[in-house]
Amino acid sequence: MSLLFFTKGDKSVGSSRQRVWLMAEQLSRAYGIQNKILYPRMEQFGSFTFLKNTIREHSVLIVHKSLFSWKTIVAILYGKYILGKSLIYDLDDAEWVHSRFKTILLARFANAVFAGSEIIEQWARRHNTRVVSVPTVVDAELYASFRVEYGQREISTIGWVGTGKGHFQDGHFHMIRPALDMLARESHFRFVIIGSQNHQPLKDYFKGAAFEVVFAGELDWSDPSAVPSAIHQYQFDVGLMPTKDTPFNRAKCAFKAIEYMACGVPVVASPVGENTRVVEDGVTGFHARTDIEWHDAIAKLLSDKELRVRMGEASIEKVREIYSYGKIVPEVRNILQDVLQ
Repeated sequence: MSLLFFTKGDKSVGSSRQRVWLMAEQLSRAYGIQNKILYPRMEQFGSFTFLKNTIREHSVLIVHKSLFSWKTIVAILYGKYILGKSLIYDLDDAEWVHSRFKTILLARFANAVFAGSEIIEQWARRHNTRVVSVPTVVDAELYASFRVEYGQREISTIGWVGTGKGHFQDGHFHMIRPALDMLARESHFRFVIIGSQNHQPLKDYFKGAAFEVVFAGELDWSDPSAVPSAIHQYQFDVGLMPTKDTPFNRAKCAFKAIEYMACGVPVVASPVGENTRVVEDGVTGFHARTDIEWHDAIAKLLSDKELRVRMGEASIEKVREIYSYGKIVPEVRNILQDVLQ
């Protein structure tokens, strides 16, 4: 068996890193499965001849997302119908919102569809009879090695991880600012933004806040240990995941919450889409809709160390059982064997 992946970018691109690059490494390490990864910024990617010849050398094509040129889509379908290759379509976003026809095309022609969330699974079942739940996962043991230990601290830390510019533009920081302002009148804490990207409008938005704001700009996103190491370095007490309720966001994989949980950090999240499955309200964190709910959930966690410890333990266990490569990789390998038959 030899796999040929098509994806959005290199290891610095979050979804490509977790669902393609690291998945390929895990399959190779565990089962010796050979692979090659193609993405648009590669020099030869635009050559139809290169694509055809590369496809010819592999037995299974795994296409992650759909935002490829028509030349690439045609090459993939040539591989399936002319060269007889098996095709798996891997979706971890609502690609149909941005590229409806290509997404439907790939979903219908695939031998199987990997669905990163329940909403994606529901959509994919309208176009393919073989849809498999494959959440975006982490190396649970690696993340657990950076677990936060809840000792005595001079200051509590509320944390956020992601791409600061995009989330600021989407209004996600505006969803939590009122709650943070209320908390600042009652307790002493800092708000750490990992991945702020030195985005000046984001910095300006928090200028003059009554609480300390730490902008941790750039990480080596290609390093699998970069995020858990940063969460551990800043000793998150609570991880936040504000998410606007939009059709696109409802299909997302709640990966931010999974990363917090894998380090033993309880989460306060908007109850949107997959967030409600990943974050169990009252077990691994809390759901929050209104300013008061955000305030009360964060305040409760900051004031109760034992609650944070209990939720942190439950979070690590849930990630290990559901959202880890150790759980998912054997299942993916079985599906690959099935589609080859």
